[in-house]
Amino acid sequence: MKIDLKAHIAGLRKKEASAPKEQGDQLIFWGGSADRSYLPQLKSCVGSYTTLIRLEEVTTLTTVQIYCKQKGVTKVVSSSLSLLRKLLKWDKRKAPSLSNYAGSYFTIAGRAVAGEEATDIEVVFIPPLKQLVTVTYGKYLTSRLITKLTAPADWYVPTEFKGFDLLTPEKEPELFTLFQAADLICIDIETFRENATIRCLSYTAFYLDSNTSASVVLPLDTEYALAIMRKWNWELKAGKIFQNGKYDIAYLTRYNAPVYNYLYDTANLFHCWLAELPKDLGFLNAFLIRKAVYWKDLAETNDLYEYYRYNALDTWGTGNAFLAMLREAPDWAVQNYQLEFPLTFPCHLAEMTGIARDMNTLLEAEAEQNKIIAEATASLNVILDIPKGESFNTNSPKQMKQLLRILGCSDLPNADAKALAKARFRHPFNARIISLVLAVRKARKLVSTYLTPGKEFSKGIAGVSEHPEVSPRILFSLNPHGTDTSRLASKEHHFWCGLQVQNIPRGDAVKRTLKADPGFLLCEVDLSQAESRDTAYISGDANLIQNVEHSPDFHCSNASAFFGIPFEELFDVATGKVLNKPIRQIGKPVNHGANYNMGAYVLIDTMGEEKILLAKKLLALPVTWSYVEVAEYLLAQFHKTYPAIK
Repeated sequence: MKIDLKAHIAGLRKKEASAPKEQGDQLIFWGGSADRSYLPQLKSCVGSYTTLIRLEEVTTLTTVQIYCKQKGVTKVVSSSLSLLRKLLKWDKRKAPSLSNYAGSYFTIAGRAVAGEEATDIEVVFIPPLKQLVTVTYGKYLTSRLITKLTAPADWYVPTEFKGFDLLTPEKEPELFTLFQAADLICIDIETFRENATIRCLSYTAFYLDSNTSASVVLPLDTEYALAIMRKWNWELKAGKIFQNGKYDIAYLTRYNAPVYNYLYDTANLFHCWLAELPKDLGFLNAFLIRKAVYWKDLAETNDLYEYYRYNALDTWGTGNAFLAMLREAPDWAVQNYQLEFPLTFPCHLAEMTGIARDMNTLLEAEAEQNKIIAEATASLNVILDIPKGESFNTNSPKQMKQLLRILGCSDLPNADAKALAKARFRHPFNARIISLVLAVRKARKLVSTYLTPGKEFSKGIAGVSEHPEVSPRILFSLNPHGTDTSRLASKEHHFWCGLQVQNIPRGDAVKRTLKADPGFLLCEVDLSQAESRDTAYISGDANLIQNVEHSPDFHCSNASAFFGIPFEELFDVATGKVLNKPIRQIGKPVNHGANYNMGAYVLIDTMGEEKILLAKKLLALPVTWSYVEVAEYLLAQFHKTYPAIK
């Protein structure tokens, strides 16, 4: 069925514009003691409303009822966990998450007085007020959520959730006919982590003219249910909506149940509109639907009916979030979506294909890194005079703190990478010890993250190290909506295995364990001086543009300008040969680092202490200079050469 979404959304916007607006009034902010310091920031979020402040703990809902009645107020904005507990009738040891419930809407029965009709009290939760100054979008989000009470007519009116039907064999023909008439259909699966299996899935049909919907849930527990899932996914032709649907279609592909007409995704569309904000479904519903209440805690229930209801609410919430976004999002967001969403399918293909892994090479690489760990640890034990039979633990905060104190660095608060970088450059002896610590940590990271067998997937088996007869593969995920800049993001695969494929370390420690399929080649594509060209034209620095476009050897030109060495002594134009590779090599990391405003400490870490000492020697710098002084000198030469780059 072909539908005119543009006309539908235009009608909703016209209806919204003609709705009467509420005038300024009073509301109550009911928070906690931690909100007190941030109350002045709240003023700009409430518009023309006068705000009464309450910060004490809520012991009973009657307390709220009485106070609201005394003040004649029926609107409460809250960040109070004690009030949230009372409204949820929370009986769990762990407190509910205010982050999860921010934007949730509740009502408290009003108190009737003789001759007057009781008016319910509306309550909307917002994040802690601290986020007004600590989160970039904190003020924007809080202001928007408060309009659930101050401007209710501005909000999208969702379809009514009327529960769900179980998709049984007896009901299937009638329900299939009902769903064939839908304008849009939303699908969501629930999965078991073990063996990458689907537990159940929900379908919600949307009928735009009547603004109604209908939901069904299909427990995937029989061969018959599998056949029904395949039928509904392919034979229902309405446009399909998913929330981060690449996860769902990975499992549906595994079950040979492809989806016809997957056109819409709420995660993608929201990313194309407000890229910096969270994109999980709970947040989208709180952000887009006025009377939304966070329901994701239902997933933890042991009640099967409640679990199916949770699944149905997912599709109902996703579909309504999509329609609300279409109504409100600007045209440029839709245009962005048309550019971004098509990436879903090549990403899906890459994810489901993966990369073959050579298990023998993997075991060799793991052994090599374990050897590095053993040798570096042995050296540390000797240097630190660790008693025989014991070993220095580089992962122990207590031991590392003691080591820093011995090295004269007791001022450092911890032993993280930044602290170790500072300690490392305070004395050559420190550098020797810290370099061993970092070698152990780096090798352990390689082993635990990349070189431990069991991250592979093959023929339905995750962790195939015990199955040498199968062909293991490394799977991964690629996410078009995972960054603010539209760059793809990556993490492990949807089947709970694999690797984050974008950040595999340089060198062959990990990459040699991956192998191309027959007829294919694994390679890395790199445009020569791409960053420098971008930097040159964005900054407009004439010197850099000249060098990157016209120099016979860009890095020799840089070294010549940085260090005052004639270009002819570094590069032979006639033969095309580099004449002084050590000096050229010093210039390369300086250029790359300065392009990204790299500081002296990071440059030292990038080049390594040995290269810093070599630079000091080759450039005849003062012998008394520290690593930091040498690095600062190198960076200063870049900025003298290219003054337009800041």
